[in-house]
Amino acid sequence: MPVPLGRAFPVARRLRLLLLPFGSRARTVVVRASPHGETLTIGDVSYTIRAPQNPEYVPIGYWQEPVSQTALAHVRWLLQKELLGQDAFLIGQPGPLRRTIVMQFLELTRREVEFVTLSRDTTETELKQRREICAGTATYVDQCAVRAAVHGRVLLLDGVERAERNVLPVLNNLLENREATLDDGRHLIAPHRYDHLLNEHGQAELNAWKAVRVSENFRVIALGLPVPRYHGNPLDPPLRSRFLARHVPPPPFKDQLERLYATAPNVPAESLSQLLAFATAINSKEGKSLNLPDFPTDSMTAASLLLAQQPGQPLRPIIERLYPYKAMLPLQDCGTVEHLLEVSILFRTTNV
Repeated sequence: MPVPLGRAFPVARRLRLLLLPFGSRARTVVVRASPHGETLTIGDVSYTIRAPQNPEYVPIGYWQEPVSQTALAHVRWLLQKELLGQDAFLIGQPGPLRRTIVMQFLELTRREVEFVTLSRDTTETELKQRREICAGTATYVDQCAVRAAVHGRVLLLDGVERAERNVLPVLNNLLENREATLDDGRHLIAPHRYDHLLNEHGQAELNAWKAVRVSENFRVIALGLPVPRYHGNPLDPPLRSRFLARHVPPPPFKDQLERLYATAPNVPAESLSQLLAFATAINSKEGKSLNLPDFPTDSMTAASLLLAQQPGQPLRPIIERLYPYKAMLPLQDCGTVEHLLEVSILFRTTNV
């Protein structure tokens, strides 16, 4: 059945957007000087870099060339959310990949960050305010969420699935309306509403009301794991709707192999490919269907350095050190891992 002409263009545009991440177009990072400051451009997205008020809050050392096109695509997506003034949520398997991508984005844009690692022991006071004794007097001290809102920083929440269900809803109003009431009597007010009240009542009256303006540059980026595959608490629907989510899968096989080649150029290519082949088999959909624990792909860089420092070292003991399946899996699952080892290493060795 032919598609009506009025619907053909939206369908074609949607297919183009869905297939865009799989295209071969290379993205580049360009920083140019302009009268308004430096301009960062990734692909077709441009962003004017603002000078940070507190450079010590800006991450450094995370952006290292060369950067894969997959990582650039994630950074470009974060840059789009920054321009649109939207909060982001990156979801993926355990490891530092998601946090590294966010830190690379913050380093490129020179954004200040307030970082907090959530756990089961995290309480409301550690996010908003807590009381401390200063010079013999108990005073309220702003915490990461309040500091980020007032000073226009990025609030990075790592491990949202570990937080108790009654903790994160505290930030719900701050995420939705950019408003919150603090324990010391102050009121955080959205920038547009604060400016309207300022024109009507003046600064003196707003100070009497203890009104504090939330910066228009305030953003929230959350990092989490997919639940229920991993242990944790799922986000409440009202809080989940405040974020725009993006799945961050492991890097493609080619990108990981090139990184290993660059890290240990003296190691035989066959050994590195066998190591990566076993890790890919464990983390594949078939491996996840067998309920096998994830292979720590971020540790393969250290394994490649170990192979470079000890030439002739067998690959299997290194794999067992990175993935101690005999100590954490039952006997039946150990047989499955042994079979994957034979397929990815022994079979490949006999065909070299």
